[in-house]
This record gives sequence, C-alpha cells and structure tokens, in this order.
Amino acid sequence: MNQLAVVATNACGWPNLTKLKNGQLLCTYFNAPSHGLMEGDLVCSISDRRGGNWKRLSVVAKRPKGGNRMHLAVGLSCNGDLICMSSGFFVKDEKFTGFSGHWMSRSKDRGKTWVQDSNPTIPRGIEATIPFGRVIQTGSNQLAYSSYRSQGLGNPSETWMVSSQDDGHTWTQKSKFGNDDSNEATLCNLMDGPIIAATRTHVDHHVKLCELPLPGKRWRERGIMTLPMQHPADLTQLSSKCLLLTYGIRNRGLMGIGARLSIDAGKTWRPPWVIHQFGKNAKDIGYPSTVLLDKKGSLMTSFYTDYEPSIKNKPNRYRVLAKRWFLKDWLHPSILASVSDGKQLSL
Repeated sequence: MNQLAVVATNACGWPNLTKLKNGQLLCTYFNAPSHGLMEGDLVCSISDRRGGNWKRLSVVAKRPKGGNRMHLAVGLSCNGDLICMSSGFFVKDEKFTGFSGHWMSRSKDRGKTWVQDSNPTIPRGIEATIPFGRVIQTGSNQLAYSSYRSQGLGNPSETWMVSSQDDGHTWTQKSKFGNDDSNEATLCNLMDGPIIAATRTHVDHHVKLCELPLPGKRWRERGIMTLPMQHPADLTQLSSKCLLLTYGIRNRGLMGIGARLSIDAGKTWRPPWVIHQFGKNAKDIGYPSTVLLDKKGSLMTSFYTDYEPSIKNKPNRYRVLAKRWFLKDWLHPSILASVSDGKQLSL
C-alpha cells in the first residue's frame, strides 16, 4: 500500500526529510512556486510519528531583501539540535542577479524556532557555493555536509565535503571530490565504514558514487548509479549492510522517482525500479529525500512536482509531497530476507 500526502502547495521544494528523536518527521523546503527565480524562504513542516498530518511549523531561513533562501543541507547535530546550511539567489523579474550568501540556521526545540547566522565560520573558498543533501554525523561532535559550485554550461562543477569538529558551531575543513564532474551530492556515513556520496554529474546529469575510505585519505570514484538525466539522489542506510538509493527520473515522458538497493554496504546494487510516476504532463520534478519509519520497512520519501496526476483538483500546481511506501511491496521474499538484520530492520 502506498500513501501520498501533500506537505505544501505552491512550493517548488528541494525537500529534505529529517527524522526527529521522538519519531516525528521534519520536512524543510523552499516555499515559492518557482525553480529558484522568485523571492522566498526556507520553511519547515512537521508530521506525526507515522509521517501523516503534515502542518506548517516555522521559517528556517528568512530571505534577504530582493532574494531567496532555496538551497539546503539539513540534519541533526550530535547533541540533537537541527542544523540547516543554506544559500540562495538574488532575483529580479524572475532572473538571477547574484548569490545571496552561505548561511546557517540552528534549532534547539525540534524546529519550532531557529537562530539564523548570515556569517557562519566556513572554509575559505566556499562562500558562494551551494549546500545540498544532509548534514551527517561523522564522529563525536563531528559533522559534515556537501556543497558545490556550478560554473555554467560547458564548464566543470566542483564539490566539497565541509566538516565541523565542534558539533556545527564552526566549519573549518573541506575536502574536494567528484573530479570536476559533480555538483549536488548527498553524504552517507556507513556504519563502521567509509563515507559515501551519491553525486550528480555535470556532463549528462547521471548519478555516480564517490567514497572516502578513511579520514585523511583521498576520495575515489565507485561507479555509475543511474542513466543520464536521472538525478539527484538520496542515500538511506536501512541496516548495517543495506543501503537505499532514491533519485529523480527527469527523462521527458518518463518522469518519476526511482530506487535501487544494495545489500552489501554499497559494493553492488540491484536493478532499479520506480516507486512513483508523474505522467507525461510533468516538467519539473524530483529531488527525493527518504527516511526509514520503522523496523518493518516502512519508508517515507518526500519530493516535489509541478504536476501530480493523482490530485484531481488543479494537478498542475507546484507541490511538495510525501509518499509512504513499503519494501515488502517491491522486493522478492528472498531479497527481503537478505535485507533484514534483526536490529534496525526485521522484515
């Protein structure tokens, strides 16, 4: 059974799901119906513990005059605070006129209120870069997120992992990855293993896997994960050896949300399947963010779209949606048995 909920209407999105310690879900997103060329804020909505009954909660990062807050990386710090690293554009008449800065927002009360810092301590050289994906925990009081710089058509993009040693109060280290063919990347810290990144490429917009084997080592390329125009992606660790990749399928006529599964900690990946389809009228979709709701394999994936055929009343509006779905509906029993570890996942 698949359940679709509307998180927000007239919001383009780039949604980011965070599972709070009390089991509720927080979805952070851009609140304007435009692909970044309108003024708007980063806001958040919150669900119940089953991923339903979404309600608007607060403003995460308020836009500057003449600009927006639209790009985001969100996650929990080691002490349980919510952290959002963000950037945005200055816009006029729906045209880009410049970047509006690299900011940080922090909440100590599960997203009810936020303290916004428009001049955080970050490594030199990434002031005009774009945060993306998740803020992840990499050790005791250690956090990381990814940020990229796109230099226009025909030019390479650059992507960094940005790290903090004091639970996100300052960000002092960066390490480059993606071999200049990368931009939007989501980080995942494997249990007792490396950090991996599902990284959108620049040339034909497929997703590849990058890996940092150990702290202080060099990043390396692990291989292609999707076809061209299938991007960007999210990584969700379901158990000690099981990883889920969800990604946007942005090929014209095939618009949807795809998924792939690894049962050996990302070394190999099973063939893809499609968990949601938008139909031929959709033009701007995707950017999934996925969390595991419970040990039985119930998942929540948030994404945005400018057309959702299952909504009969004005389907052609920008919306942020959240879909609850279940691994058992998509996987053969033999695969389910391989996925289960008896601790995080019991299928």
